[in-house]
Amino acid sequence: MKVSGTATLHASPERVYAALNDPAVLVRTIPGCEQLEAVGPDRFRMTVTAGVASIKGSYLGDVTLADGTPPSAFTLKASGSGAPGTVSADVRVHLDDPGDGTTLLRYDADAVVGGAVGGVG
Repeated sequence: MKVSGTATLHASPERVYAALNDPAVLVRTIPGCEQLEAVGPDRFRMTVTAGVASIKGSYLGDVTLADGTPPSAFTLKASGSGAPGTVSADVRVHLDDPGDGTTLLRYDADAVVGGAVGGVG
């Protein structure tokens, strides 16, 4: 499954990059994320509750921040498994500076879902 989008944020690319590489911010911005703890440089262990239709559950997984080129881009790689199935995703994030004090955030995500939850939809 591929997902992409954009958002305009009212902060500089430097501030946005720092925030999106901060586990305290990531835990609040990843949908369903209940816990995110550092296990090494740019590596995290996470617990997420998510699902589709009536198939919901908790996933335990890993997140890695890679290919960082501050303050303009990085890749978030996530994978996890739980009772509903498995999920893995690569999200490439680009931060563009339009020169007006804002940041244009662009993302391209590629996710693979398996198990019972993968058969819904």
